[in-house]
Amino acid sequence: MTTSRVLVMTGGSRGFGRRMVERLLSEHDDWRVILLARASPHLSELKAAIADPSRISVVETDLASLASVTESIHDIELLLQGQPIDAVLLNAGVQIVEGDRISPDGLEMTFAVNHLAHFLLADSLAPHIKTGGRLIFTSSEVHDPDAFCLIGIARATWQSPDTLADSARSQMDQPEGVERGEARYSASKLLNLMSARHFAAIEPRFSTFAFNPSVVPGTDIARERNIFQILAWKYLLPALAPILPGARSLSRTAGDLLWLVTEADAEALRGAYVDGRTVEPGSEESRDAAKIEAVVSTSRGLIARHRPVQPHVIAASLQASDPRQASA
Repeated sequence: MTTSRVLVMTGGSRGFGRRMVERLLSEHDDWRVILLARASPHLSELKAAIADPSRISVVETDLASLASVTESIHDIELLLQGQPIDAVLLNAGVQIVEGDRISPDGLEMTFAVNHLAHFLLADSLAPHIKTGGRLIFTSSEVHDPDAFCLIGIARATWQSPDTLADSARSQMDQPEGVERGEARYSASKLLNLMSARHFAAIEPRFSTFAFNPSVVPGTDIARERNIFQILAWKYLLPALAPILPGARSLSRTAGDLLWLVTEADAEALRGAYVDGRTVEPGSEESRDAAKIEAVVSTSRGLIARHRPVQPHVIAASLQASDPRQASA
């Protein structure tokens, strides 16, 4: 069957994202995937696991670099050849627990990868999402200081987005190292949820919502921990996941994500925080309109300041108006 639906996603080369891609392409022969990822052996392994690797197009992308993300957006547009996107899934994430790391644009790395790159992708790809399509941000229960989390990760206190973008100021009330890195990760998951709420409010043509995978042992999110934690996360905890409160298996989470991409009533989920397959309110802070506006305005300002303007972007802006305006 000729493929007629397209998913654009980050975070699909390993973990539950990869499991979801494998299931999508094995169970639905009318889908193809445009995957933004860095070059790695994981991509070869993924393609080897797919019966028809031509249904995956890889756009090599460094999410830490706004220049790379900008170029990838152009590459996606070329791959689409005018075909609308059925679903955009912004799933990639890093958790840095060893010191400060700075992006090529001079921003705190967790903020740059987990939030700002995905905000730029959502904003740029929105005009290409079909009417009735879906835009999904992967968030987490750790965005909420009051939510139960099995692994007891440090939570973030609210800081302005410009503070979170600055490694010299971000979460400095936390001890250096693991706790500060966890708090930055937690803050990025709040920003993901707030971004989803923003796009849900301004984009009537399609539905935007956030997904909470919960705690999923076996992923690579713990790859910067000590060797004992890595081994427990990769091998011990996956076996215990069925009996651990708040934990979910890779298989279950991949199934939840596949359901959200292909089957769930997207309109009913507009602006929602979806915990597995259940809509939850999320934190009160995630619904604060003034703070959401601060996230949006600061993110746009940072993108304008650091994102290089490519010649093809200038040409496109001169040739066509924004489809969102044309359809208004």
